[in-house]
Amino acid sequence: MHKIGNLTRLVGLGIATAGLVACGGGGSSGGGTGQMSLAVTDAPVDSASRVVVRFTYIELQPSDGERIRIDLGEDESVREIDLLALQGEDSEFLFEDAEVPAGDYDWIRFHLEREEGVSAPPLSNFATSSFIEFVDGYSENLIIPGGLQAGLQLSSGFSIAEDEEASFTVDFDLRKAIREDTRFEGYHRMRRSLRLVDNREAGAISGTVDPGLLPADFTCEEREPGLHACPGAAVYVFEGPDREPRDLRDDDDDAVTTANVHYRHVEATGDWEYRYTAGFLGAGDYTVALTFEAGEDDPEEATPIEFVDQANAEVEAGETTEVNFPDS
Repeated sequence: MHKIGNLTRLVGLGIATAGLVACGGGGSSGGGTGQMSLAVTDAPVDSASRVVVRFTYIELQPSDGERIRIDLGEDESVREIDLLALQGEDSEFLFEDAEVPAGDYDWIRFHLEREEGVSAPPLSNFATSSFIEFVDGYSENLIIPGGLQAGLQLSSGFSIAEDEEASFTVDFDLRKAIREDTRFEGYHRMRRSLRLVDNREAGAISGTVDPGLLPADFTCEEREPGLHACPGAAVYVFEGPDREPRDLRDDDDDAVTTANVHYRHVEATGDWEYRYTAGFLGAGDYTVALTFEAGEDDPEEATPIEFVDQANAEVEAGETTEVNFPDS
């Protein structure tokens, strides 16, 4: 196992410190406070080259207290982040070291910038300036199904201890979240498919795929020097050991996260290898399963896909577990 380093920080030094506005009361700690940092990462989608999300502000809901708003910078009203650039163990902080009331929290809500020039409902209630760009250069703006006022809500509780420095990462699972919208032509929907991870408890799974497992018609496409995307090739991570992924895709017991397989150049050795990394996983036991049919996976419908190999993995906080295919 290999130690995970600090979270990758893609933000520049010029980004302003997050501002916090408390709308009334505090948490359930009786007046104490703690510090909170929040980053984002991505479980990827195959068909896109960029998924750019334009955040305006964050809301936190204490279990006992008024809602809290956190602005994402004094000098900029919008934080633009390409989620597709944040795969594996990469992440980007939305805000760091914001002082918040100590106590329990019920949810986090992400608000996105409204699309300009759309004035008439119902589209004006849903359309954002965030967008998905495909490999051919075509792009479409993203719609929030629940509406701009509701934002993207993560209904996972968490706690901030008094005088604690807490750091979390939210995984935007784009494979589950983004779908073509049938109601509004020329838009894609961005569903609330979010997962919250306490960075102190997070580990990762990484490994290689033997070329002998590749289908006969398998191809990869160069996306940047030293990195080729391999559409359809992905590793699914299921909670618990010795699971049967072929059955899981037929019911509601879905994967915790997924990781694309890339063909990449290893500078240290000069070799090329097929490699995946699934980051920000809580400590525990998992089943990892390899498929070359990820592009056919529709989380809104029963679409069983074939897994060609699987293995167990034990994740420990702060470490990366190596699992190669085939497992030896």
